Amino acid sequence: MTSAIDDRFAAGIDIGGTKIAAAIFDIKNNRLDQIIQPTPQKYTEMVDICAGMIRAFDLKFKASASVGVGVPGSVDHQTGTVPVATNTPALSGQPLQKDLEKILSRPVRMANDADCAALSESVDGTGQGFATVLGLIMGTGVGAGLVSNGKIVRGANGLTGEFGHIPMPFTDASDFSLVSCVCGQKGCIDKSINGAALARLYTHRTTEVADAVKIAALAANGDHSALAVLDEYYTQVAKAMAMVIHIYDPHVIAVSGGLNALPGLYEQVPKRWGQFCMIKNPKTKFLPAKHGAMSGLRGAAWLGRSQG
Repeated sequence: MTSAIDDRFAAGIDIGGTKIAAAIFDIKNNRLDQIIQPTPQKYTEMVDICAGMIRAFDLKFKASASVGVGVPGSVDHQTGTVPVATNTPALSGQPLQKDLEKILSRPVRMANDADCAALSESVDGTGQGFATVLGLIMGTGVGAGLVSNGKIVRGANGLTGEFGHIPMPFTDASDFSLVSCVCGQKGCIDKSINGAALARLYTHRTTEVADAVKIAALAANGDHSALAVLDEYYTQVAKAMAMVIHIYDPHVIAVSGGLNALPGLYEQVPKRWGQFCMIKNPKTKFLPAKHGAMSGLRGAAWLGRSQG
């Protein structure tokens, strides 16, 4: 039996490599409650956690909220599966959407986490009022989702925005060494501009060890080595964004993820991408996501609500 959806509430789930977050929102997209739990290694435990979060919201608010789920990796919308989830291997090939629908007795909508972030920013975030919004996640991995006129753009293979698994463009002899990717290729954008890539570059140039957070702090305090590394890193990001502009031509690139607060990111990358673009002064805006780390959760909830 399907539960009647109470349209006053929308719940979103964001499944990540280290944690699963769920939140419930009111009709104006205000967050009412949130639950965070570690991501388990077993698929059955993952389903139990996701279902338990929604049941907790149902109990607390005495209503059946709509449900949307953001997942890492491309989504096969015919089967409701994620064929390959590199950050959460237990999820790969599993019928998460159907399993949750069966347990929760209601429809569940599912999309790539970057699609959800893009949707959130398009609805009432950085991209509000713009026709095309690319939601870019830069952190442990690099991925994106594309929204056009308020709708997630979905292709035949669920790969829209997965430019992270295309080799870095415009490479030259001065670039830092390319590394292998879990997708089977070498030199992917994901492995060239993610957080680990920034840390590797810093160690390569300075022989010291620091993660992205420390590098950002050092640069903010005027450390010359950190500033020089970020200068080199921003050129790599600009190369990747130039390719994104050529392929998707978005009005706005809204950036979320662990790297979205690097000092100078939003000034330096647009200054550089023109040298790699056919048009030397692209009109695309490169801006931080308004809702930051909450973009994916908010977009997942909006996705669930949009099922009508």
